[in-house]
Amino acid sequence: MIKSVDKALRLLEILSQSDRPMRLRDISDASGLTRSNAFRMLQTLRDLGYVQQNGDGSYYDLTLKLFEVSARKVASNSLVSAAHPILQRLSEHVTENVMLSVREDLTSVVIDRIESRAFVRTFAYLGARAPLHTVSGGKVLLAYAPDEVVAAMSQNLVRFTARTITDPDRLAQEIAAIRKRGYATAFHEINEAARGVAVPIRSRHGDVVAALSISGPMEDLSDELIGDFVAFLKEHAALIERAWPGTNQGAGLSSVPRPSSA
Repeated sequence: MIKSVDKALRLLEILSQSDRPMRLRDISDASGLTRSNAFRMLQTLRDLGYVQQNGDGSYYDLTLKLFEVSARKVASNSLVSAAHPILQRLSEHVTENVMLSVREDLTSVVIDRIESRAFVRTFAYLGARAPLHTVSGGKVLLAYAPDEVVAAMSQNLVRFTARTITDPDRLAQEIAAIRKRGYATAFHEINEAARGVAVPIRSRHGDVVAALSISGPMEDLSDELIGDFVAFLKEHAALIERAWPGTNQGAGLSSVPRPSSA
């Protein structure tokens, strides 16, 4: 590992997690770097356009350059391009968040979403990450992942709420249920507000490459409503599979993380 790169990325992550500009001393404390080391790193990141100094120069904040880089990557993703209009169509049937997620290591990452139209909602942003065992989309991706991914996840079952799955045997039961019924649910497992329902999206080879989910507070989520959501999700997942070049022509497979085994 190149230590200077590790330190620079650590500073970017710290700044991204703050909802306001940060002072040098606070960045230093959060990163574990000395103030002089943090200062030099921040000046380099400023010169490269990733960080800006606000006010009298004593506060640091991110620029939009990281967003620009990420947006270009997402825009070139053939799965996102194929799925986005179908996500929009699905959002016309439901008031909750509609999200498209893929797996990176032991986390699910939101690569596209249509924001909820409900008055009371949970916010989902592009690039949002969550451990696979805590959200419905992540559970779908985990259920069809290679055995070594499931084994690694079973050793990293971090608790977020009282309902988070933290027992490996309970996780194995959940995975078996998802594979049998073809969809996943998550109720208050990443935070107390969120509920979700998700189904898999498959490549032309049958590999699960992504998850399509509906999420939000949904306090009135009955078994009947879950059934309605699953029907909507499966219908629109099939549309995405037909529209995606990676499904029909085998193109674009490199634009998403390597599909997990079904």
